[in-house]
Amino acid sequence: MSNFLKKDIGIILLLTVLFFAILPFFYMHQGLFSIDTGREFYIPQQMLKGEILYKDIFNIYGAFSYQLNAILFKIFGVEFKTLYWAGILNSLGIIITLYLLAREFLAKNISALFSITIMFSLVFTTFLYNSNVPYTYAIAYALSSFLLSILFLIKYIKSENSKMAYLACLFAGISLSNKYEFTLYPLILIYVFCFLKPLGIKKGFKAILSFLLIPIISFGSLFLNFNEIKETINLTQNLINAPILKIFFEKFGVFFNLKGIISLIISNPIYALFGFIPIINLSLFIIFFKKIYENKTLFVFILCAICASAKTFFFLNISHMGAFILPICLLATITFIKPKQISTIFLIFCSLIFASENFNSLEYKKFELNNVYTYQKDGEQLKISVDYILENSLETDKVVVLPEGSYINFLTNRKGNNFYYNLSPLFYYDVFGEERVLKHFQNNLPEYFIILPINNIEYGKRFFGADYAQDFYEMIINNYNLVKEENNVKIFRKKI
Repeated sequence: MSNFLKKDIGIILLLTVLFFAILPFFYMHQGLFSIDTGREFYIPQQMLKGEILYKDIFNIYGAFSYQLNAILFKIFGVEFKTLYWAGILNSLGIIITLYLLAREFLAKNISALFSITIMFSLVFTTFLYNSNVPYTYAIAYALSSFLLSILFLIKYIKSENSKMAYLACLFAGISLSNKYEFTLYPLILIYVFCFLKPLGIKKGFKAILSFLLIPIISFGSLFLNFNEIKETINLTQNLINAPILKIFFEKFGVFFNLKGIISLIISNPIYALFGFIPIINLSLFIIFFKKIYENKTLFVFILCAICASAKTFFFLNISHMGAFILPICLLATITFIKPKQISTIFLIFCSLIFASENFNSLEYKKFELNNVYTYQKDGEQLKISVDYILENSLETDKVVVLPEGSYINFLTNRKGNNFYYNLSPLFYYDVFGEERVLKHFQNNLPEYFIILPINNIEYGKRFFGADYAQDFYEMIINNYNLVKEENNVKIFRKKI
């Protein structure tokens, strides 16, 4: 047994066994279904019904994750477990890839401890920001392919095997076909292939083709009509420039705001310790630049970590989207720590903190909704809506959930509005514009409106129809009957 564990395959198998030993505790207890999570199931479902991304379905992320999930639905069935298991297997891939990456710089025991830490910091958290049922599968798939790309890039630097370069480019293309988080990474690929370990013209051309292969396949068929591209670009530009988005990002540490960062530190001082990892990594990189540069693989890896943390540089909020950036940033930090006994103690401490938080959070995930366990408040609201729609509507009826709640559409198999399925303040005002939204719905009244009591305080407003979108609410009152009101859920049916 001792000799077996000395080999990397032994540690990998041990990590796999541990992964599946922990999984039952959190199985079907992850995600937040009243908001983002539901969209991830609803969009692929609609794609199988012939709806087209960006044309019929508004989408702020890359196409690949939704295309892949639609294929999985087609093969394994349109049900929650299909994508949940896709997330689980992708998470296992992340853990194994991180171990192999860590082994390029660290001893086996530290690499294994690091992988276990990430199991608890990312995989088995129960809120939105976990890799099994994430707020968007785009970030989970983008992370796994990004890590694989770095692994193959390091293998190329060590061996100069051009096949490793092609694989690095292929997975980089897959990553960017999912989400923009790692947009700066191609600059590192260019640096390596042009200067550090030149590929040459012929092999460089093959590397470019490898990088473009998946993006061309993924986006090529979707953007055949210029007007559709233009519309998507315009709306995305509205999102990027949205004043409300600035409020959101300042609240969660993405944009620098000293008051916001202090608030985050006070709310969770222990987690806040990880918030400054990107700044620490850059500082140490500058201080020890000459020594790091002597080790080309380490030099490139830390560059990758710094580039990956660009969006969360001022504060890595690991209770939020920063959870997906933590793995590579934390690994980069550990490579700086000496002696390695300190790394061991630090990782054990981190694992215990994250594991304790995860197991404690299960206490709040006891409400069962279609064999999935969620928070009592969210579960009750969704169940009220799902039960009523299934009992009182036709499959052909359109059901629009406000301000969002596509999981209701997924569970009831009722079509919503695929372009305006999210009318939180950010999208209602800054992305689409109130005038455009009102005009669309005045001309396209669905059979049902459901208004959920979702608090949008992170966008500077609170409840739909009360604190914002009052004109929209008035339109509903004038054209619909209130047929059910329970637990602050309002269901309206169009007047005959």
